[in-house]
Amino acid sequence: MNRREIWGAAFLAVTALAGCANRAIDEAYWAAAREDLLLYVGIPGDSIAAWFLIVGLLSGAVGLFLLLPALISRVPRQLPRRIIGWTTAVAAAAAVPYAGIIFVFAYLGAFGIGDTVKVVAADGQSVLVTQDGFDGDSVDIYNPHDELHYKWVRSAPEISGWPRVKDRNCHLDTRDKELLLTCGATALVV
Repeated sequence: MNRREIWGAAFLAVTALAGCANRAIDEAYWAAAREDLLLYVGIPGDSIAAWFLIVGLLSGAVGLFLLLPALISRVPRQLPRRIIGWTTAVAAAAAVPYAGIIFVFAYLGAFGIGDTVKVVAADGQSVLVTQDGFDGDSVDIYNPHDELHYKWVRSAPEISGWPRVKDRNCHLDTRDKELLLTCGATALVV
């Protein structure tokens, strides 16, 4: 094996590991969502899974780019080598739009189509406020559940729309064992 084949195999191994990580985190995210929980480790779990998908797509493309020409050149006869080479080129050209669409959606998921804002009170209590990224009409509030999850508390249509929640300078106060979330001029009991 030459250096190009070793690097190609290494990139394909990274692709396999990133695919496994993507699948595991995505399953954990949706299992939590079925329980009205949000998997959150600094960023939402679906964004983490999308990052692994991006790594897998890019390393897979590089690995195939390095490995396939080296393997095709090992075919001893010229006619089968050309047939395999042209078939591989046509298959790669057909796969590019599909991989591009997957990459665009993974990119949107990694950078978050919507917004997730963590608001912390002076006493250390916190809530997560999520807002969808399309028209901003869906806003949900989550309380801490455990180390990695936040539990859905309520929807908040009062603070939906524009300006976005992240641009409203939200803050959290505790009052009589209640949490009061204030975003702009709107105050909500959590």
